[in-house]
Amino acid sequence: MIKLSIIIPHYNSPLLLGRLLKSIPQSNKIQVLVIDDKSDEKYEVEYLEVKKNHNTNIKYLNNNTNKKGAGVCRNIGIQEALGEWVLFADSDDYFTSNFYANIQKYLEATDDVIFFPPTSIELDTGNISNRHIGYKTLLEKYLNNPNKKTENFLRYKFSPPWSKLIKKRLIKQNDIYFDEVIASNDVMFSTKIGYCMEDFIVANEVIYCVTRNKGSLTMIISDEVYDSRLYVFIKYYHYLKDKLPDNEFENLRLSGRKYLIMSMNLGIKKVIKVFIELSKNNIRIVELKNFNPFWFLTRVRNVYNENKINKKYYNKSK
Repeated sequence: MIKLSIIIPHYNSPLLLGRLLKSIPQSNKIQVLVIDDKSDEKYEVEYLEVKKNHNTNIKYLNNNTNKKGAGVCRNIGIQEALGEWVLFADSDDYFTSNFYANIQKYLEATDDVIFFPPTSIELDTGNISNRHIGYKTLLEKYLNNPNKKTENFLRYKFSPPWSKLIKKRLIKQNDIYFDEVIASNDVMFSTKIGYCMEDFIVANEVIYCVTRNKGSLTMIISDEVYDSRLYVFIKYYHYLKDKLPDNEFENLRLSGRKYLIMSMNLGIKKVIKVFIELSKNNIRIVELKNFNPFWFLTRVRNVYNENKINKKYYNKSK
């Protein structure tokens, strides 16, 4: 009877988890798997209250491994999933109203993946955030001009696992799992899904809302988190370089420039170290267009505006 398994890693956010679970309708066709990632004891009472109030078709599991991270929890969820389809959600996000009604017609599809455009909000203000825009743009560009380039951007640059229905068969047959790392655990999972999927659909319905808040891992600035992201990017770069024809790989225009810029938050020694690491891996850092004054000024303005928006959410840790 189960058509859909929803996998949710949880860490220290029981109140937000409750909101997410409330956005999922009760149905014997839906299996919900919540995997707690060694949350702090101070959240235990609130977490127990969530479990008490939300217990229909929900299985609560614990990460009892010697590792931490959403990737570990998602892999535990995959092993427990009974549905024909899998959806992933983060515990501080939620599904939009009528999301299940919007996906029901796709549950009988023979396709491997169904992509949905996400939306996003800032938790503290309730205002629309910018976290979803890049992914929404990938879908729009493909719909407006479906060709090999826009398809590959969709396959290999929609890195989060959420806002897409994935056939469990695709995951299992290709042995695709999440990296068990502190950050960017989802990049290689989504990249391998993109490479292995055959038929897919790009839908118009919005089913998922991503949130932005100070506690989010995406807002943490630290050596450990940064190094994890850089390691995964290098792995991602070489995977695609090995798998794709040269022309398709070049059309993705993958560059280490973003990671070099990110390293500036961690000091000049870090910048030098990252530059050497990217060069050693033959990863492009500078392109000819970077010397175009108009492009450069536009890029600087965009980075400045993005940092201005995100500044209050950054959480620096050693």
